[in-house]
Order: sequence, then C-alpha cells, then structure tokens
Amino acid sequence: MTMSIVVVLFFATFFAISTASSHETCIRRNIDRSQPPSSSLETKTSSIFISLAEKICRDMARAVMFHVKITGKFPSHYVKAMCNVFGDDEKKVKEYVKKIWLAGPKLVSSLSCVFH
Repeated sequence: MTMSIVVVLFFATFFAISTASSHETCIRRNIDRSQPPSSSLETKTSSIFISLAEKICRDMARAVMFHVKITGKFPSHYVKAMCNVFGDDEKKVKEYVKKIWLAGPKLVSSLSCVFH
C-alpha cells in the first residue's frame, strides 16, 4: 500500500514539474516566433518534432484560455512560468500578456510575480 502511494506521489510530482517546464518552453517558442525568422534551414526530421511541439503548445494554450474564461485569471502555474521566463520582470510579463493573449487591463493588472 505504501509503495503504491509513493509511486503515485512520484508521478504527480513529475507531472507537475514537466507541465511547468512545458509552459515555459511554449512561452519561449511564442517569443521566438514573434522574432524575425532565422536563415537556417530545417531538416525534415526536426520539422516533425517542431510540428508536434506546436500541437502540444496549442493544446496547452487552449487549456489556459479555458481557465481564464472560467475564472477570469491565469492559472497560478502559468503565471509562475511566465515570471520564470521573464526573470520576475512584471513589466515584461504584462507586455507579453497584452501582445500574445490580447488581454484587457483587468486581466493584466491582476498579474504579479511577487506571489509566485
């Protein structure tokens, strides 16, 4: 019984950590996508992985949008991921939210890196 609890706890912890890092990866991809394209050519193999990563990021963004629609605020793990990506610079986080999420002033003003 205790072994099964340990296994469940391990997987729950692993999932929570991987989700946070996945959000950070997607945020970085959004930032990179807003930059001018590089002149390097991608191989066919890497484009398959890029396509899969895009689908995962799109699905994660849908989940965040659904949460915002229901609660009126971003999930705390997503705010934490944004704060990690931007080095706890709230101004940059708010600019990102305005640009990418097209958020209104109420949603933007509720963002804070202090508590995360």
